[in-house]
Amino acid sequence: MNLKTVNRIFGYGLFAMGAIKIIYTIFLLSQMVTNVNIALNGGEWSYGFFPIIAQVISLVQTLLTIGSVIMIFVNITQQPKVIKGYVWGLGAMLVPYIIPSWPWLIIGTLILQCGMLMKAGTEIMSTSDTYKNEFKPKMSNKTIKNTEWYLGKKNEQNEYISEKKQKRMEKLEKELAEWKQLLDIGEIDEETYNQETNRLIEKERKRSERDA
Repeated sequence: MNLKTVNRIFGYGLFAMGAIKIIYTIFLLSQMVTNVNIALNGGEWSYGFFPIIAQVISLVQTLLTIGSVIMIFVNITQQPKVIKGYVWGLGAMLVPYIIPSWPWLIIGTLILQCGMLMKAGTEIMSTSDTYKNEFKPKMSNKTIKNTEWYLGKKNEQNEYISEKKQKRMEKLEKELAEWKQLLDIGEIDEETYNQETNRLIEKERKRSERDA
C-alpha cells in the first residue's frame, strides 16, 4: 500500500468522523426529547445503544488522532503539502479541550469540531491527489541505461525503420504509457513500475539486435 492510498484512507476517516458525530448528535437529541416525553408520562426511559456508540466513536477518534501525528512525520519528506490537512484534524480533536464546556457552547463546539474534521478529510484527499502528477520515480542505473537506449532509437530520425519495427515501437510506447498511468493513479508501486518497464524495453532491444 503506497503513501497516497494511506493518506486517502485517513482523509476518508477524518471526514467520516465529522459526519458521523453530527448524525449521532442529531439522533441523540431526538432520543433525549423522546425520553423527556416518556418520563413525563410516567414511563421508563433509556438511551439504548447510544452509550456504546459513543465509546466506539471515542475509540476511533483516538486512533485517528494518534495516526494523524504519525502521518505528519511520514509525509514530511514525501508529501509535505498533505500535512496541512492533518493539522486541521488535530486542531479539531483539541477543540473540546480549548473551548469551555458551558452548556450553551456545547452545540457550537460540536459543529466547529465536525466542520474542522470534514475540512481535514477533504484537504488531505484533494492535496494527496495532486502528487500523482508530481511524483517522479527514482531510476536505477539499469533503467537509465535502457531508457537512454529507447530514446536513442526513437530520436534517430535519419535511420530507416521498417514498418514492422515501427509498429513494435508504437506498441512499446503505448505499453510504457499504460504502466506510467497505473503508477500515477497508485495502482502499482515504483518497484513494480521499474521491473515491468525494464522487462518491456529489454525485450524490444533484444529483438532489435536480432533483426540488425
